[in-house]
Amino acid sequence: MRFVSFFSGGGGFTRGFIELGHKCVFATDVEKFAEDTHNLNWPTQKFIRKDIQTFTNDEIIDLVGKQPIDVVLGGPPCQGFSNMGDKLAGDHRNSLVNHYLRAIKVISPKFVLIENVPGFKTKYNGRYFKELVSGLNGIGFNVSSSIINATDYGVPQIRKRILIAAFKQKDVFKFPSKEKIACGNIEPKENVGEALANLPLNDDGSLTNHSILNHSDVVIRRYRLIVEGGKLPPPEELPKDIRRKNFGNTYQRLHRERPATTMVPGNNAFPIHPYLDRSLTPREAARIQTFPDEHHFSGTRAQQCIQVGNAVPPLLASRFAIAIENYLTNKNKSSEGLMMPIIDTEEVNTKTPSNKKSMNVVDLFCGIGGFSIGFSQAGFNVIAASDHDKYVAESHKLNFPDIPFIKGDIRNDNIKKEIIYAIGNKKVDVLVGGPPCQGFSIFGKRRFVKNEEIPKEHDPRNDLVFSFFEMVEMISPEWVIMENVPGITSFDKGKYVKNLINKLKKIGYSSIENHIINCASFGVPQTRKRFILIAHKGKYVLPWPKDKYYESPKEWQKPFRNVSEVISDLVGSKTQIEYENHIPPSHNKIVAERYKYISQGEKLNPSLLPKHLKLGIKTGKPIKRFSKVHFRLDNNSPSPTLVPGHNAFPIHPTLNRTLTIREAARIQTIPDHIIFSGPIINQGLQAGNAFPPLVAQIIAERLSRIVRNGWDKEQITKLAKYSMLKNFEVA
Repeated sequence: MRFVSFFSGGGGFTRGFIELGHKCVFATDVEKFAEDTHNLNWPTQKFIRKDIQTFTNDEIIDLVGKQPIDVVLGGPPCQGFSNMGDKLAGDHRNSLVNHYLRAIKVISPKFVLIENVPGFKTKYNGRYFKELVSGLNGIGFNVSSSIINATDYGVPQIRKRILIAAFKQKDVFKFPSKEKIACGNIEPKENVGEALANLPLNDDGSLTNHSILNHSDVVIRRYRLIVEGGKLPPPEELPKDIRRKNFGNTYQRLHRERPATTMVPGNNAFPIHPYLDRSLTPREAARIQTFPDEHHFSGTRAQQCIQVGNAVPPLLASRFAIAIENYLTNKNKSSEGLMMPIIDTEEVNTKTPSNKKSMNVVDLFCGIGGFSIGFSQAGFNVIAASDHDKYVAESHKLNFPDIPFIKGDIRNDNIKKEIIYAIGNKKVDVLVGGPPCQGFSIFGKRRFVKNEEIPKEHDPRNDLVFSFFEMVEMISPEWVIMENVPGITSFDKGKYVKNLINKLKKIGYSSIENHIINCASFGVPQTRKRFILIAHKGKYVLPWPKDKYYESPKEWQKPFRNVSEVISDLVGSKTQIEYENHIPPSHNKIVAERYKYISQGEKLNPSLLPKHLKLGIKTGKPIKRFSKVHFRLDNNSPSPTLVPGHNAFPIHPTLNRTLTIREAARIQTIPDHIIFSGPIINQGLQAGNAFPPLVAQIIAERLSRIVRNGWDKEQITKLAKYSMLKNFEVA
């Protein structure tokens, strides 16, 4: 069979299929160490190191070639669904499912096999699982799935995973029967003892990837107290100088006569050797994963451990390869196997009953609905929204038909009354909003030169902020979240924000903080800095999410996401038909020709232009170097802040035009199903003014978890505080 492997990592799927003689057309992963591992093991097999989000459809078609593909393999990274991870629906990795579906649609294979953690089916009320099933159904596939345990197939490890099979034939695919049989040179094992048999106890150089972690004396003393198959004793039973609480696999010793616990990725995440006082080496963990010793892992020891822990066990992959080959060659009817029912999209309902009551949100100055989208995706119930713009009203009706919308200026008492009426007798848990910011914005001051004679404190746009706080007093929510531009902090020498805080204190808010955040730190491919104020009536800790991405990351940190990750797949004329609000702007020929002279990440430099392009079309005067206009995005960097207005968007990284509304929406993390209504200039205003839904969702998820756990400043655990919340240094 000819197969393609996405998210290939350490090569578990690839090893299992190649072991039986199948042909890898190409494999791909974003990690350099995955590429090096692939090339070590299969130097003649094509590997593309690239983020799946940045593949264009044409690139995929070229890689596939003219012969049909039998199988597409791969499970999108699972950290967003895993019990070991942060369990954030707002984790951008969860959206990789949609890009995987796009690749499958372009390749059009006969069969698709997807592996993921069991939580993929249930987390976030099964939202991503349902999207995957619906997406596969939509491109002609039937779908079956089952949660299997790898130990049933001869993998000496208790490793539960969901396997999703998608196929176009009418006959139902049979999952492999629970047997422990050899596949090629990969032998099944009953337990850890069998898997580790004949391995040198120390790294004597005879095997690759057998390096031993150098543990501290304290750690070794703890290991000595753990019996085979046991865990670290309770702290009170340990000597005082080595006491600690146990967690995860770190202080769990394997038993030679039992299967191992699940191998999880991480340099110090592997369990303890059955009788040596050290954790497993990458090679020992690879044996437990059924990798043969001739399979080599590249990179540092930590990177080797990540590849081993994340991998699909090759023996399990081989068992599915046999079942898929039988199915595609019509041997499936006579072969043994487990019959899993086909999933009907309409029947997919993984939402489990819950006693948890959704919190209610009101969104003022909602615009296209950045806060509404984010909070809804985090499980909140948006009960009312308001904005004065008629095109926003049209967009809101299209996107949120079930949410009451009040159109009008909230400085008007009648509009205030309409909002209160729409809320009715429902309790408002959270009031969010981003009052128009031009009164504080550097961009606004530059654009509205005619208003310079008006004193700042009398700018009518600033009154909208106080109108927002009047609504806070009238509605009296438990939580208040307001966003604005950073310039609000320096407005009137800082007195403006102090007045807002004093007003909140007077009306009963005891916990109040404001900080300037960079949206790029939370996965938005845009260095969009925003002032955020959060206030709460009680003593809960405030939901400031911890940074997840960094401008200058250390080895273990993730870099800021870049533009290519979110708009590369929108290149091509066909995408203009497939996506709403994706019509390229029509530029004057001279303007478009100027764009050719702007490099990625650079502004227009008039000195580089030929003579006929140096003069303004209307003025006839030499053109100047603009700040945001005539700036080309860099594919490998985040976008600068998108400013409102269709003509204010930057230039596409590779095309000689400015961004479409859909491309700008992607950079803002606004989902593709959100439709922008009105003339193109108003669509641009809606896209540019939006608060990124991803940031709203992450804040909402933090807030929900804090309330659910009753975490105030004294009760929150150190681990939760360290892993979830940002520690701002207060001057």
